[in-house]
Amino acid sequence: MPKLGMAPIRREQICRAAAAVIAREGLPGTTMRMVAGEAGVSTGMLNHYFSNREALLTQTLVYVTERSQERYRAAIEGLPPGRGRLEALLDSVLGDDREAVETWHVWINAYGEAVRLPALRSTIEERLDEWFELLETALEGLVPLDGDRRIPWTWSVDALLSGLAIQAMTSAAELRGEWIRDEVVSMVMAGAAPPAASPPEPIVD
Repeated sequence: MPKLGMAPIRREQICRAAAAVIAREGLPGTTMRMVAGEAGVSTGMLNHYFSNREALLTQTLVYVTERSQERYRAAIEGLPPGRGRLEALLDSVLGDDREAVETWHVWINAYGEAVRLPALRSTIEERLDEWFELLETALEGLVPLDGDRRIPWTWSVDALLSGLAIQAMTSAAELRGEWIRDEVVSMVMAGAAPPAASPPEPIVD
């Protein structure tokens, strides 16, 4: 049995490998044996830490989310409230490097599996709470976040961002990251614009 002190390192090693395999093969094509091979460990060691694919996917989702959110926080750290902070967050989320792409692929697969796995839905909700807090920070000063809007701004931004990003990754449509960023920013800035002034009332003698 691995030493207790090695457990966090082994778990991270396996989750990092699982993220790579899921991004490459999709969850239906991902097997425990493939993840073990990618991680350079035996299937016995992998099963020691993760009893099944659901447990592995859940922990991999936590791993890539924590990794990406650390990156997002660094992207907006020290930036004043405003459009620049929102753009910096979106640029980080929409990066085309391996880490960013892996994060998207793991999340897309997790959403698909969550339809039938209540435990995974619970993990997704917990991870989204932290993401929405980051979005609130990025939206600070741009839109009212404490109003009575039926659908919160964070949900609207996330829906447009995720929808366009998924469209870009799963279709032949050419949707560049900067285009998606600009579309999200345009939506936010339109919502931030003050209402048009009413025309003056006619003077009646």
